Amino acid sequence: MKFSLSLCVALAACSSPPSAGGKTTPVLPDVAFDSLDHDQRIQFMKEQVVPTMTPLFQKHDADKYRTFGCKTCHGEAADKGEFHMPNDKLPKLNFQDMSKFKPADIEWMKNDVKPAMAKLLRESEFSPENPQGFGCLHCHTAEGK
Repeated sequence: MKFSLSLCVALAACSSPPSAGGKTTPVLPDVAFDSLDHDQRIQFMKEQVVPTMTPLFQKHDADKYRTFGCKTCHGEAADKGEFHMPNDKLPKLNFQDMSKFKPADIEWMKNDVKPAMAKLLRESEFSPENPQGFGCLHCHTAEGK
């Protein structure tokens, strides 16, 4: 009897946790973000990205990012279930002249936001040696585009 009870407890502990409404939430596969389907990507964003990025953004500017969520990066389209990136509603970037941005904001994006997102998405970071890596233009668009 102890064995059966122990097995039941172990299986229950490994099963998917219930979500709101009594439904179970599927466990995400252990793969890179690009390998997830649409619903898995949404789940990943809710379970991994928002909890990781919220304090990072709020530490940088608690007032501006008080209500950090999907719309912070994806804009109003998130309300319609559209999460296309890059988002042309985010500030446009001109790498030849970044003077319209505060240096502290540029450093924060470069040293905190970009590396954190690259790690979450299991991508290497953009660099001159790795131009295919995750970088600014994965979220922002270039000025004039």
